[in-house]
Parts: sequence; structure tokens; C-alpha cells
Amino acid sequence: MPALDTLPNEILSLITAHLDHPKDVSNVALACRRLSGFVELDGWKAYMKGRFGGITGPDADAKEAVHGLTTLYRNWQRKAFIARYIEPTRAIRLTTWDAKQWRGNQGQTMGYRPSIDSYEEISGWADRREVLAWSAGTQIALRIKETGQKAVKARNDVSESRDLDEYKHVRYWYSYQIPRGREGQDDITALKLLRPFQKVGATDCIAVGTASGQLRLLSVDTDDRTLRVQSYSTQRRPVVAISVSPDQRPVMTTVLGDDTLALYSIEPLAESARAKDSLSQVQPVPSGRVWSCNFISKDKVAVGMGPTTKPIQIFEITPTGFSAEPLRRFSLDSRSGSEVARLNTSVYPIVPLPASSRGGALTGHTFLSGGYDGIVRLHDLRSPHDFETMFWDVTSDSSIYSLATQGLERIVVGTSQHSMLKVFDLRLSGSHAYHSVALPPQERRSAAPKTRDYASNEIVSEAVNHIGVSTVSGGWNLFLHPRNLEGDAASRRRRTRVDDTPIYSLSIPSSTSTSLYAGLEGSVMSLDFLSILDKHPDPLHRSAVVRFPNTDVVDVKSSYNPHGDVLDLGMYEQGSEDAVGMRLMVQGGVGVEQNIERNNNSRSEELDDRWKDPSTEKNRWSRGQQPHGRGGGGHRRGRGGRGRGRQW
Repeated sequence: MPALDTLPNEILSLITAHLDHPKDVSNVALACRRLSGFVELDGWKAYMKGRFGGITGPDADAKEAVHGLTTLYRNWQRKAFIARYIEPTRAIRLTTWDAKQWRGNQGQTMGYRPSIDSYEEISGWADRREVLAWSAGTQIALRIKETGQKAVKARNDVSESRDLDEYKHVRYWYSYQIPRGREGQDDITALKLLRPFQKVGATDCIAVGTASGQLRLLSVDTDDRTLRVQSYSTQRRPVVAISVSPDQRPVMTTVLGDDTLALYSIEPLAESARAKDSLSQVQPVPSGRVWSCNFISKDKVAVGMGPTTKPIQIFEITPTGFSAEPLRRFSLDSRSGSEVARLNTSVYPIVPLPASSRGGALTGHTFLSGGYDGIVRLHDLRSPHDFETMFWDVTSDSSIYSLATQGLERIVVGTSQHSMLKVFDLRLSGSHAYHSVALPPQERRSAAPKTRDYASNEIVSEAVNHIGVSTVSGGWNLFLHPRNLEGDAASRRRRTRVDDTPIYSLSIPSSTSTSLYAGLEGSVMSLDFLSILDKHPDPLHRSAVVRFPNTDVVDVKSSYNPHGDVLDLGMYEQGSEDAVGMRLMVQGGVGVEQNIERNNNSRSEELDDRWKDPSTEKNRWSRGQQPHGRGGGGHRRGRGGRGRGRQW
């Protein structure tokens, strides 16, 4: 049998692609000079391709990308993150290009309902440009963040809108105000960013719709300090939702009023005094309300509506506009075919599966929906069934207001109550190619009978019995209502006066991003997935690490919480019908003495060091973080929720 170092690089690459851990690749490099050269040239690239599927990175950056990806996977598995509210202090106004103090919405009894979108351009694992935009009443907050070498160069830039974040990344803040906008009447209700492959030069484009029927495309060039605005005709109908096609020459579809789907052309550098008319319009249902629209491919748009027995419709975009009739209608009932659907319900968010997924959205076949009944469903246009898989929570049936996918691994769900974020295992072919933590098997009940939930279990059971649909439960729930509030974070929450808010929107910039953004009433929260006691942190956050003088010990507070604005949250694991009851955990502070050493309550590898049993801090457990079982009003609408009519 030939020695390993005598094999050609092509064979060595096939072997390396099936190694279990990065340390195995490092050990191969230590064997001899020949294998060390192979690992440096091709080994890390082969491992990344084999273990992370469709996720790729720059060839010269493969080793660092593997480091970052494995750390990201581990941090999600261990629920290791740092949460903060984000808001500019000063921002450059895009209309005048002068810097002004940021002011949130003023004079309203309720906080604004953020619509969020983000993306990032990656030139190396740690070299990124992230663009984040969200609506705040009649304003838009726009943040552009540079990391890695881009940040080093940008630190020499002198700008009133430039500052450094906690990880020493450079941020630029901008704002846009709806001209003559009146809060409560002209609030921004929908917002979308064009993606990097759709841009022209250095121009960032933002599609914006308002409750008063204004629809605009903002083309922003921050280098040349220019702003172009293209308006679109809506006949003064409120803009409920916006989606942009995933094409190099995109089109835009919107929901106007309660019942109209409209299609518009997009020209990123266009500017005209005359509002452009729509290319095509269609009414998905004769009556009722349309809640959302989203492209699931370049030429297919999924529409969420209700209450109705078929709350999802798929329209095809032809050379002449929308197809006259839906390509397909989906019911959420377990009865299909010739049987009459009985379930009368609503669907709110719809998102396509990632294009890099083996069952994904490259051809627009598969997508996820979330609705009033608190269940996430996986749909496939190729299947005769209305849905293939149900993702459900045995502890809470709060309606679903927002959805996002985290790579090929997880579904992130924003609900209508208790500021609750849910995370489910996606469990598709090709996902979970890499596991950094071996999770223990769940303990099973032996004598006790299965407990049945009050609301959705009947729906789930009927689906399993009638069409044999697969079900997934047993994720984890996170409460975005913080247990600690100090300084700026405390004053922001006092201004919004909200403890129990829906999660209206979610955004993850890319499949390899370490950040998750959530839109709550009157605020936006970021979750950065990193562990404060990681000896080898993600290269993206390596610049944040500060060590005590003359030692190699990390100064946790100076590194990750220099301004004291990190939020401590609570979470519980959902369990399943067969598993022992849920486990409730809370986060400890960042930088306090008990976090310098490993927290025994976090069970080492299974959970991050910050998680601990809340019984040690009974007096600090606050309203809005207690888990609510089914049957306790799970469908009641939160403040400003979808069930309260025309409330923006």
C-alpha cells in the first residue's frame, strides 16, 4: 500500500474532504514536508468543501475560513452570543450630507415597527463589508460596517458619522427622512436592499414603501455623496410588503392595500420626476387580506394571505407580467386532493430555502411559511402534498411574524408574543455536514404518558395521520426582553415603554455571518454569535480581544463589554412530546467575576459558559421571560400586531 505522502494531490484532497475535525488536517500537515505543502496548497480548501458543502471562500483564505466556520457552528450549537440594542448617535443625512444627532420617532404612543434588511460582501473571512438598514417610523437608519483589512484602512478616515464598534470594526451611519413625513401616517412599512450582484458600481439601493402609499427606490453612493430617488405609482394605496427578485437585472413586487400584487421594473441609477407605473397587477383573492410576498425564484412569487382555506398562492412572472391565475394554491390543512380543506387560517412570512441547499431555492421549488397557528411548514412545488414537514413548538403556539434561515442548518422564527425567538433544526439533505459538539441523547419518558398540547397538536397529529408528513420539534426559545438594563439600553426601553413585543422582522446578512438582527417595537437588537471565553475566537472578532498586562489572560469586560451595554437574556429548550420537560436557563453578565472561570452550570461543551440555572437569581427573573404553554392565549396579538388592523 503506497505511503500517504506518495499520493497525488487529487487523491489527498478526496481523503481530506472526509476528515472529521480541523485538527485532523493540522495533524496531516505535521507528518512531513510533502504533506505540509499539500495542506497549505489544497488541504484546507478540500476540507472546507467536503465538510461545509456549498459554503465556499477565497482559496488563499481557506484555513482562516475553516477556523471561522467551525467556530460559528459551535457557537450556534452552544447558544453562545452577545446581544445588544443598536442605534446611531449621530448620522449623516442622505438628503443634505451633514451629520445630525439621531432622533427616534417622536410623539407617538407606540414605538415604531422595524422592517430590516442586510447583506455583506466578503473578500476574505475577516475582510467584509456589511450593509444594514431598518425603518424607524418615517426614517431609515443605514449602517455600513467594514471589518478586517478594510477596517484598518478605514480607521484613518475622518468622518462625523464614523465610529468603532465593540470589536474595533469601523461603522458609518446614515439616515433618510421621508420628505414632509408625518409620524403615524407616513411610517415606513416595507424595506429591501438590492444585493451586491445587483449593484451598479459603489451604489447601494434601498426600496422603501410607506403606509401612505409612497414607493421609492433610493440609490445611495456614499463615496461621491449622491442620492438618486425614483418614485413609483401606487394610486395612494399603502405598501404592505416589498420583495426584489434574485436576478442580476431585478424586478420588484409589492403588496398594495389589502388585496393587490404589483410588479415594477428596477433601474438602480434612474431618477425621474414622474412616478413610474407598475408593469403588471393581480389580485390573488377576490376578498380578504394579502399579508406578504416574496420571490422564491427569479420568476416565481409566493403570496401569504388569509384568513382563508388556501393562504399561499404562487404566481409566475411571464414576459407580459403576472400569470392571470396562480401557478398553484397551498392549503395548510392535512386533507389534500379531492378532499375539501377545512382549516381557515393566515400565512404571514414566506422565505425560500437557501440557494446553496441541495433541496434549495435555485429553481424555486422549496420554501418555508409561518402563520397564525404558530407552525412553520416546508413546501415543495414538485410534491402533490401541500407541505412536507412541520416545525412546531410543543410549549408555545404564538403566531409567526418573521422567518430567517441560518445557512443550511436552522430556521429562526420571530413570534407575536413575549419577545420570543424560536430556533429549529432544518434537517435537510446536505445540512449539518459538520458537527463540532456531540450532543447527548435526550432522556425519554418511560412510564408517564405523552402530554398533548392544547392547540396545534391536533393539527400536527391530523397531518401525520392523513398524509404521513414529517414533524420536527425540540428546538429552543429565546426571550429578547433583557433581564438587565443599564445606561443607554435602559433609557431606550423606557422611551419605548414595551416589555412584551412581537418580533416583527429578522435578518441574517449571509450564510457565514456571525450576526442576527431582530426588529422589536421601537428598537433593533443584534445577536453576535461568539463565546467570551473562547481561547481561539473567530478571526472576525479576534481584534476585540484585550489581555491583562504581563499575562495571557483575556480581559473579558474590556474585550466584549467595554460600554456595559451587553444584554442578559433568558431561554429554554422546547423539548418534544417524548422528551423530559424543558430546561430553563439565563445568561450571566459579561465581565463579572463568575464568568472569568468556566461556569459549571453551563455543562461545559453543551451550552455556553454564560448560561446558568435561574434559581440562583430568583429575584432577577422579570416579566416577559416566563414560558407560556399552549392554550394560554397563544394567538392573542401583541402590541401593533397584525391582528390589530391598520396599525403601522
